[in-house]
Parts: sequence; structure tokens; C-alpha cells
Amino acid sequence: MTGAELFLRGMNKRIERMMALLTPTGVILGLVLSHHVSGFKPAVTWLFAFLTLVNSMSVSVRDFYSAIRKLRPILIYALFSYAVIPLLVFVLASLFFHGNSDVITGYVLLYCIPTAVVSCMWCGIYNGNMALSITLLVIATCLAPVTTPSLVHIFSSSSITIDTSGMVRSLLLMVVIPSVIGMFINYASKGKCNDHVAPCLKPFTKIALLFVVTINTSQVADRLIAEADWSYIPQVLAALMFSVMGFLISFGAAHLFRFSKADQVSVVYAIGMKNISAALVLAIDFFPPAAAIPVIAGILLQQTICAVISQILFGEKKEK
Repeated sequence: MTGAELFLRGMNKRIERMMALLTPTGVILGLVLSHHVSGFKPAVTWLFAFLTLVNSMSVSVRDFYSAIRKLRPILIYALFSYAVIPLLVFVLASLFFHGNSDVITGYVLLYCIPTAVVSCMWCGIYNGNMALSITLLVIATCLAPVTTPSLVHIFSSSSITIDTSGMVRSLLLMVVIPSVIGMFINYASKGKCNDHVAPCLKPFTKIALLFVVTINTSQVADRLIAEADWSYIPQVLAALMFSVMGFLISFGAAHLFRFSKADQVSVVYAIGMKNISAALVLAIDFFPPAAAIPVIAGILLQQTICAVISQILFGEKKEK
């Protein structure tokens, strides 16, 4: 290895040790620098595309073909993402916030949204099945124009209209095209890119995530500060509980069905990590202001909870 490669690998390890602080730092920066960084919103798509590209470099065509043939993980993902967890969130939110239909709808929306692109990054950190993660991500995003409005309507009696063409465009730019390019690079280099190139790019994926959190937080900074009151506290606590619940239930399901360790990692992140940015856009565009607060709480907590609970479920980071 060259000195530059050793430096970048070491840099990646140092950033990973601080993953639990990465999102809170991004949130604080977004609040403080809101007007200065909010104009960079279009860059979020390209930052996500970069995340997908780097992670998909470790996936061969054979890996991807094997992943799409794994029906059990795909079916378990669908069952828990589209039925079990949304139903539990709806029941618990109805108990905690009885009579506050807007807040309940916010939690329902948060857990009816598709898998987050950044789930692939976490899968890479803990040596999950990257091909399976990308497969679940593509399936979830393709189904989102149907599943998200349907589930929100079933659980909250609300109706939303999703910009299907916009979602397909985002899917192509953030997931499909970079995944194909990454797998092609893997094929053309006969897997060698995963030995040297991808590891050197890994620290920049974490920095990209920091920028994404900062930019997304800046979009709601003024509203978050202006409308702050004591009612935020129980809503944030509920968001924390639901997030932890999602990870634990998905881990339990993957363990119960005796998935391999790599498949367990992929399924847990696919179910537990939600595309909060998409949820926030929908909450702001289609629902009353109160419905956005649970989603904002999710933005504040999801990455930090993921960093902490990952060490509990999977031990120390084992990225190669």
C-alpha cells in the first residue's frame, strides 16, 4: 500500500469511531448555517449517488445475481417493512398521542417511507451482503410510489399524492445508475477496485453523509427553532423508541429465520434505516405542520441511534 492509501484507510477508521457524533454535528451545523447551506439542496442527490457508487464497487455481477434469488430475506424485509413495524408504530403512537392525529400521521409516514440509501454505507461498515442491500434498496424505492401512499392511507386515513416521475428520477440518479457503474467498475477491474480504490474512498462517503445531514437540517432550521416548545420532548422520545424498536425487531426476525451474518446485517439496515429526507418533503408538502415534527425528530436521531445500536448488535466495526 502507498502512504496515501494507508493515510486514507486510517482516516476512515478514525471517522468510524466518531459515527455516533457525526449526525448531531451535522444537525448543529445545519441549524447554525441554515441560510448559508440551504441552497446546496440539489447536491444531496449527487452525494447519495456517490455513497451508492462507492459501496456498489464491492458487488460483482455474480453477487447481485445471487442476491435477487434470495427470496427469504426479501420476503421478510417486505413483511416487516410494510406490515409489522408500520402497524406497531401506528398502535403505539395512537396510545401515546391519543387525539393528536397529525402527530400520529407523522410517525406513520416516517415508517411507511422506503429504505434509506445510506443503509448501504452501514452495510459496508459491518461487512453485510452489499448485493442484497442494493437489491432491497432498489425494490423498496421502485415500490414506494404505491406502498407509501397506500400504507399512509390505511394507517392514518390520510391521502397523499406522490410525484412518481420525480421519485423514479431520484431512484435512477441515486441508486440504479451508480450501482450499475460501481458493479461495472468491479467487473472491469476483476474485483481489484475493492482492494484499493473503494477503501480509499470510504472516508469521503462519511464526509458526504455529514454534508447531507447538514443540508437537510438547514431546510427546516427556521421552522424547527420558531415552533420549538415542550411538546417536542415526548415526540422526540417516541421517535427514539420507535427507531430502536425497528432495529431490534428486524434483528430478531433475521436471527429467528437463521440468516447468515452478512444477510442479517443487510436486512437490519434495510428495515431500520428510513429515507427520512423523502419523508420530510412529503410531510412539508402534504400534511399539517405538526406532522413534520416526528420526521424532524427522526432526522435528529436516526444516524446516532444506528451507530450506537450497531455496536450492540454486531460488535466492533469490522470493515475490511
